[in-house]
Amino acid sequence: MLRPATLLFAIMLAATAVTTPAPEVARAQSDEMVHGVIVDTNNPNSMRMAREAGFTHAKMVLYWPRLEPSPGNYLWNGTKENDLDNVMKPARAEGMPLILRIDAVPDWAGGSPANANHAAVEAFYAAMAAYAKGTVVGYEILNEPNLPFEWGGPPDPAGYTAFMKAAYRGVKSADPGAIIIGGGPSPNTGGFGGTIEDTDFLNGMYDAGAKGFMDALGVHNYGGNTEPERDPGDCGICFRRAELYRNLMVRRGDAGTPVWATEFGWLMDPGWGLGQYDWMKVSPEQQAAYVVRSYQYAQKHWPWMRGMLLSNLDASTSPYHQGPEDGLPWFAILNADYSPRPAWSAFRDMRAQINERNRPAVQLAAAPPITQEEAAEVAVEEGVPTVRVAGTDGSGVSLREKPSATARRLTVVPEGARLVVIGEDTQAEGRTWRNVKTTGGATGWVAAQYVRAE
Repeated sequence: MLRPATLLFAIMLAATAVTTPAPEVARAQSDEMVHGVIVDTNNPNSMRMAREAGFTHAKMVLYWPRLEPSPGNYLWNGTKENDLDNVMKPARAEGMPLILRIDAVPDWAGGSPANANHAAVEAFYAAMAAYAKGTVVGYEILNEPNLPFEWGGPPDPAGYTAFMKAAYRGVKSADPGAIIIGGGPSPNTGGFGGTIEDTDFLNGMYDAGAKGFMDALGVHNYGGNTEPERDPGDCGICFRRAELYRNLMVRRGDAGTPVWATEFGWLMDPGWGLGQYDWMKVSPEQQAAYVVRSYQYAQKHWPWMRGMLLSNLDASTSPYHQGPEDGLPWFAILNADYSPRPAWSAFRDMRAQINERNRPAVQLAAAPPITQEEAAEVAVEEGVPTVRVAGTDGSGVSLREKPSATARRLTVVPEGARLVVIGEDTQAEGRTWRNVKTTGGATGWVAAQYVRAE
């Protein structure tokens, strides 16, 4: 995440010249680009506001020492009041797939990423992925490891790659469908203060065998104070810096791996000085326009960009971001009282327009939720598979017109209801969707994590 110390490196040499983008390569994935957002708190209002805006995924940050304070002591096995469950509960309530980034290393496992015991890394990620499967659909491996204070020593691309490989093995052993997002270095550091320039760090990762151990490459392409369309040859900290990473991937023979922008955004001017952040300030109207245009630009020009996670939704509401020169509350698109800033409303309107374009020309009125009695039994032919709605904490599961969390909701099927499976499962938005029919004959798609085979 863009912390104050991180940004000191990120703003150095902001006007550094860069190369011209190479031609686009073939699309790495065929499903819709993820329109996601970083959520800072586990307040249910945050995830609700993310869903209401039309975001498809949320990214949250946790800390390994708070999840496994001693070897094998995974706190989620002892109590539901732990950091992992605390972020998964609001995500499940809103049907929001999660991307997690896990920071820090407990003392017993080495105390820092630079000194981490890789066997402990693998075991931790395996246990976490097994527990979080179905809600957490992806993992970003560490934060900006080309910075000394993030890595815990002189940055080491080979060391980071070894750490990433251990995390990859752990996650894939428990949840093969989850994605591993690697890299995410701090941009345009110029090697200042013992850092390694982002593109040099990525080349070092490829030298160390990173290809094949990340399902996507992460970038932190903050927009600075420039519009998202600005040519990266004119700026160092700018949205289109992602194109440098893509060009490098193509040169290193890794065009088949997509890119995810796991942090990007614009800082809204609060009306007072923000120290090191001052140069990044834009007006509320500019922030709104740039956020919308960034998603639109990527969708149109970057077939290799498969996920974008805006920074951020709600740091303005967090008690941990109250300093007079803390920039994170001003990257947020919500106010401290959860009222929308212009960027939240502009993004919501963009998503509504996308959904409207994707709807059939003729629509039936949405059906009301069906009752438990109506869903008690479904007449099925012998041998036809059926499932029961489960794991929704009594709230039921949405039956959607298409396999997408943003598709039109046809009805709400209550907990315990029986459904007939009528087609093959499909993968979309990082989760499995099941094609089913209700007792009333309505057909559609439900998230497979909320049904159980009978």
